[in-house]
Amino acid sequence: MPHCLTRWLFGACMALCAALVTLWPLGAAAHDDPPDTLARSFPPEAVQAARRAVVQETPGIGRVIARGGAFSSEFSQVIANRMYSRLDSAAAADARAKLRIEPHGPRTWLLRLPFVNIALFETDEGLVLIDTGYAPAGPALRDALKSLSDKPLHTIVYTHFHADHAWGAWTLMDLGPGGARPRIVATEAFLDQVGQDLRSHGFMQRANQQLVVPRGWHEVLVPTQTIRERTTLTIGGEAFVLQPARGETEDQLWVSVPSRRTVVSADYYQGFMPNAGNGWRRQRYVEDWAQALRDMAALKPARVLTMHGPALTREDEIPDRLLGHSAALQSIADQAVQGVNAGLRPDQIAERVALPPELAGRADLKPDYVTARDIARMVVRQYTGWYDGLPSHWNPAPMAAQAKAIAALAGGARPLIERALAEPDAAVAASLADWAWLAAPADREVLQGAYAIYQRRVRDDSTTQEALTYLEHLVRLKLSLGALPK
Repeated sequence: MPHCLTRWLFGACMALCAALVTLWPLGAAAHDDPPDTLARSFPPEAVQAARRAVVQETPGIGRVIARGGAFSSEFSQVIANRMYSRLDSAAAADARAKLRIEPHGPRTWLLRLPFVNIALFETDEGLVLIDTGYAPAGPALRDALKSLSDKPLHTIVYTHFHADHAWGAWTLMDLGPGGARPRIVATEAFLDQVGQDLRSHGFMQRANQQLVVPRGWHEVLVPTQTIRERTTLTIGGEAFVLQPARGETEDQLWVSVPSRRTVVSADYYQGFMPNAGNGWRRQRYVEDWAQALRDMAALKPARVLTMHGPALTREDEIPDRLLGHSAALQSIADQAVQGVNAGLRPDQIAERVALPPELAGRADLKPDYVTARDIARMVVRQYTGWYDGLPSHWNPAPMAAQAKAIAALAGGARPLIERALAEPDAAVAASLADWAWLAAPADREVLQGAYAIYQRRVRDDSTTQEALTYLEHLVRLKLSLGALPK
């Protein structure tokens, strides 16, 4: 975002954090987690109030989250945690107000919404839509198609199943040829991935900070055609080449349109360190991701329509952008696998990973959302099991029991939190604070100390995902303090 928009940025930062409402889990085992923070439910309005208070009391957290949280696009407070909602009129209105339509060659457009983009092609036989955005975008998307062309919607392609890519088609089901439903194409893995989200809906609601999430197949517009391998769709005499390639998701694909020298890159190219190491998400496939970027570059496209951020329109820069990201991902993956083979623990592998000097300073590889270490952790998870290399962790004592024993070494939870507050290393201090909190989850002094320490843990160089994790814990601590007897 331009530096000149300081006041707007501050407002957006505050709005972003206020919008990210986490719904707290029920029924956690009391022997394993602090009972007053996980084994009870807080009403959404209490969580919202606590979140607003945390943002106001924690300098910089809004700025850090907003830096990567808008995904190089415009931000929307009302859409951020309503991406699955077809009924929220405010979210739909904001999508309509903020939609920008960019032409990228004859009969080719990039529809830019808050957080995400949609690609549109007009052919002699009808329209081809690559992704449909989130559910609140549906009404604006329908109107946009009608304003740009009088041709029917021939085909929708889902690049992958995520909330911001495959949930806006619900308003388009009568726009196909003759008023029929348009064809919807996705990879075979799309159905499995959506199914996993439906089964784990409670976790996905918290992990994605959504107020509502789908819980049944009746809420899903399923593909009418699925593919397993490279597939060419001929529409209006033009080839649309769909290339499945695991990356951010197992079901992801990208699209090339040779007649227009255009690639639709889905989420493979992002204008910052790729979101390949998100610790809140299922497995991501870093090496396949790197290969997909090399395959795109080999086509020598004149333009790349990205699903996040501005399109790549300078033909002379496109190879460097795609191959630079590919090289970064491949380097991280190679270092991680070397560490696995050398017998290093996952934490040791992550500590040692670094981008090569020729890539480390690139403006389009800034670690705004995740870091190279986060991506390395994802690679390790793909190649190994859950064991972290510490023998005591194979069959460990409950965390609460460990915490009480460690706190006893310091003279109790309160002396331990005092030691943590005096620790100059913010990461070490947070680890000590965790042990104190786990040992005495209902101690006001311990909770206040942990709150102060995690406020310090948010730094200017924190990533969006890191800051969101600390924000969640700060809200938890805030709610726990409010629940204590006066």
